[in-house]
Amino acid sequence: MNWGGIIEPFQAFFSTLIDFLPYIVAVLVLLLLAWILAKVLRAGIRKLVRATGIDKRLGKGEDPQDPSQFPVAQGAGTVTFWIVWILFILAILQVLGVEGLFDSIVVVFQKIFAAVPNIIAAVLVLGIFYLVGRLLAKLVAKALTSIHFDELPVKLGLVKEAPTGAGSASNVVGYIVMVFIMLFAIIMAADLLGFAAVNNLIAVLTQFLGLVLLGAVIIGIGILVANFLANILRAGGRAGPMVSFVRVSVVVLSVLLGIRAMGFANDLILLGFGLAMGAAAIAAAIAFGLGGREVAGELLARWTKSGSSTGKTGDKTKK
Repeated sequence: MNWGGIIEPFQAFFSTLIDFLPYIVAVLVLLLLAWILAKVLRAGIRKLVRATGIDKRLGKGEDPQDPSQFPVAQGAGTVTFWIVWILFILAILQVLGVEGLFDSIVVVFQKIFAAVPNIIAAVLVLGIFYLVGRLLAKLVAKALTSIHFDELPVKLGLVKEAPTGAGSASNVVGYIVMVFIMLFAIIMAADLLGFAAVNNLIAVLTQFLGLVLLGAVIIGIGILVANFLANILRAGGRAGPMVSFVRVSVVVLSVLLGIRAMGFANDLILLGFGLAMGAAAIAAAIAFGLGGREVAGELLARWTKSGSSTGKTGDKTKK
């Protein structure tokens, strides 16, 4: 019996395994080092970021035992953990001699690491603008509260009682300031990252929101003017229908001007204005027809008598 033919495959297998054993040991050692180093660095980075107090500045960090109260520290530690693993995986691929896969992964990570400075700069820009935006929003809200800006919805006749808390007029203006600051920050961050499409989209959105805000301001001023004129007319003893007509006319005009400032179609505005004027004319005609029938009858009788008398005078003159 030829035992050599049976033993040769096993010999070749164990020979290959013995030749490959140093690589296996090296990979296991690298994996162990990666695990230890990643855990140590993750814990160290989390403690370091916690010591800076950045989470407390963001309104977090109330419970030291709750990891969710430290999102920045937890995130920084997790990122560090995976960066260490990625670097060790690249080293393991190089040890195993997987050149093609290793080269492809290296090219990908070279592009990623080349973009890291821009990514960090974009994150810093967003973070700085966020902090500045929150500060400015609070300052604007406090300044408007001091001048009783929260009573504006009541003066406009929109509500009976001024909203308080987050829904107050001063806080809403503060939120608007925050939104515009963050939109500007996103434009800068997108420019740093080379996202031209996002940059253009945010720029167009910012311009549109600015026009909408301008239109809202025009409408608000129109409502204030309408209420002011209505109060003057009431103080002068004018009739209620006249006061209502003046007030509604000023409000409608301000709404049309506000919509025009928002950049909507002029044809739509003209059509709405024409419909409003037509409705007012029809309403006046109906009101005159229902409430002024006697007056209309007297006027018609006078016109008839004057016409017949004129005809008789003309006949006598001819004779």
